[in-house]
Amino acid sequence: MNVAPTQLKYQRVETEIRQLAHTLPLGAKLPAERDLAVSYNCNFLTVRKALKQLVDDGTIVRRIGSGTFIARHHSAAADAAEADERIGLLVYQGSNAYAYRVMQSIAHAGLKQNADLQSGWVQDFGEDALAQAEQFRKDGCGALILPWFPHERVEEVRQFVMRCPLPVSLAMLIPGLEKNCFVEPGVFGLSTAIEGFCRYYRLLGHQRIAMIGPDSTHDIILQKRLTSFICYTSRENLPSPCGLVAPGAQGMDQLAERWKPYRGDLAIISYDDEHALRFMTAMHKIGLSAPEDYCIVGYNDTEASRYSDPPLSTVHQNFDSIGHGLLKSALALADGKVDQNSEVSRPQMLVRASCGGRHKITDAFRSLIPEMDIILENNGHPYEPTALTANGDSKTTEIPIAAGAPQTTTQTTNS
Repeated sequence: MNVAPTQLKYQRVETEIRQLAHTLPLGAKLPAERDLAVSYNCNFLTVRKALKQLVDDGTIVRRIGSGTFIARHHSAAADAAEADERIGLLVYQGSNAYAYRVMQSIAHAGLKQNADLQSGWVQDFGEDALAQAEQFRKDGCGALILPWFPHERVEEVRQFVMRCPLPVSLAMLIPGLEKNCFVEPGVFGLSTAIEGFCRYYRLLGHQRIAMIGPDSTHDIILQKRLTSFICYTSRENLPSPCGLVAPGAQGMDQLAERWKPYRGDLAIISYDDEHALRFMTAMHKIGLSAPEDYCIVGYNDTEASRYSDPPLSTVHQNFDSIGHGLLKSALALADGKVDQNSEVSRPQMLVRASCGGRHKITDAFRSLIPEMDIILENNGHPYEPTALTANGDSKTTEIPIAAGAPQTTTQTTNS
């Protein structure tokens, strides 16, 4: 009896990245090596070895100082013959880091479910998107996935979905298109993270908790998070300042100046990592830094959050669940059915340096915040305090998540 040889680690990673490259449109930029290593739970040298195979066959091209880009797609004909279903992936050209994480998770889900994913760029959701959708239909796609779009384009997307020649699986809930969302309407946007953040800050002694985010009237997730925030601060009889700002530096700079007098007792919850990092930049301009003058936590665990100064505490979303849900929804829509996620994943708070209180996090502390899991991170690795030194600092053992990295014991000081 012949037994298929076990794939080496770099070969498995090569397969994953090749699927991602096939899923992304031509010209798209791949995530950095270190971020691919985190995504695939391996050493960056393993990623580098896997990428070399794709460089050698022309699938990707490296541009010094710019990054790694998709140069060509491997033959789709053979894939289509073996795939169970073909699904189109409509990628908005203005997609952000969050959108690329979603697309990466869709690529992984397609590999597991034997779905052939075809991709194409669109500049808008008018005639350009309709033409691309028609091409997908001619190529044999049964449905489309729209992994991300700006909130201000909701009405454009609504009109596109209604006119589209193929059913569309959406990553966002749009009123009137509830069956197109990959999550059931009743649970879309629900998260206990906001209340968990508030409780975290209160346990650290903060009396002034604020929230920042986009100035958007169309964002359902923002509305739900603001509601959770205001409900908590109202119950606790706390002030509830909100800073909703437009894109660009001016509005965030003005917000930083406005909140400057609260330095020392200002704890901030951000709608996402992008707004958190923009606020940190604005505060730096006026000589203030986290966590000494204010505390802040983001959302989405983007690449920039891990390498900011200081590293931004954030919420890690279950992107695998999002990607699987979007593909599952698209496959069902292609068959004239509806299949939506019925529950949301439990949020994980990644505590880095920006939110303070790292030395206080114990099992007893965690038990007081039942809304989410709290994970301490140091240099991108989770760790747990094992003892306290005589001066109260934490003596910790670091647990690397990258395969092949050595396990080390480090000293950490209070933050």
